[in-house]
Amino acid sequence: MPGLITPIGAGTAVPYPKQATAGAPLDPLVAPGNTNPPIVFEPPPALSGGAAEVWVIATGGPDWGGAQVWISSDGNTYAFAGNIYKGGRQGVLTAALPGAADPDTTDTLAVDLSMSQGQLLSGTMADADNFVTLSFCDGELVSFQTATLTAANRYNLTYLRRGAYGTAIGAHSSGANFARFGPNDPSLFKYPYPQSFVGQTIHIKLPGFNIFGQALQSLAGLTADTYTLTGAGAVAAVNVPFQYLGTPPAGSPILRYTFADAVSFPASFTGSTATAGAAATASTILDLAKNGSNFATLTFAAAATSGTFAGPAQSFIAGDVLTMTARTTDATLANLSGVLAGTG
Repeated sequence: MPGLITPIGAGTAVPYPKQATAGAPLDPLVAPGNTNPPIVFEPPPALSGGAAEVWVIATGGPDWGGAQVWISSDGNTYAFAGNIYKGGRQGVLTAALPGAADPDTTDTLAVDLSMSQGQLLSGTMADADNFVTLSFCDGELVSFQTATLTAANRYNLTYLRRGAYGTAIGAHSSGANFARFGPNDPSLFKYPYPQSFVGQTIHIKLPGFNIFGQALQSLAGLTADTYTLTGAGAVAAVNVPFQYLGTPPAGSPILRYTFADAVSFPASFTGSTATAGAAATASTILDLAKNGSNFATLTFAAAATSGTFAGPAQSFIAGDVLTMTARTTDATLANLSGVLAGTG
């Protein structure tokens, strides 16, 4: 018996009931709310790559999806510079943080990230030592090992590396700015500027848009934040000369230099020079120390009049002291001179 034949192209949808919408309906034109007061700073040369840049960290409320960045040099005429997107982890300190030696194994950095709904994760000690958990703390750059959740969006940070990348270690009060960031975060905005702008004040407006990329705020209704450019991120060559006439005595510093500004030296003092007027009889080592702690060596091989540096990269801040001391007194090594080449 032949079966029924359904005409091609004819059919009826199965009559299933419509599922109810969960929660309130989405509004693609919801107002984003104002951008939080931003953190504006100039990174040290090690982060900027030697370029003159100003960096901006900005966040907003739950409906804030990001902001446009408009910059003016006179406070009247603004130019579009780019976008900042949601994802920043910005907040404030909830307790004072005193100044301390690095690494800081005693103090706790207590922060509240409620303004950005931010979250933090712990790292290893190596992460802290290598600045993987880099954070902005009231102008000082720090990193941490352990982030302990104490309440919603609130954390206690411990094992702190202080003064990262040569920034000044200081005491910070409750309510001071904090942000966890990385140099490649999409929520971090970088604004390069010409060296001729150093000393000028720029005006920044951050009109927000919502999580759908809609409902952009008007520039006219926003108050500008201002920042005076310093050129702190630009690399400047810093040379520390040294000279010692005669035979360097063991245990006595032949160089003692106190830094007035932040200076960084590369590994093995690349680019530095050291010569002797009279060659050493035997291999002679001189120690280079930061605030009394040895971190590198200068070696004159037997019969050599040129020295060789070895050691890790090292950063100094204002007030730090660099010393160079001979371990032993060589019979003939004498009349040392050279230049330690760094950037500041």
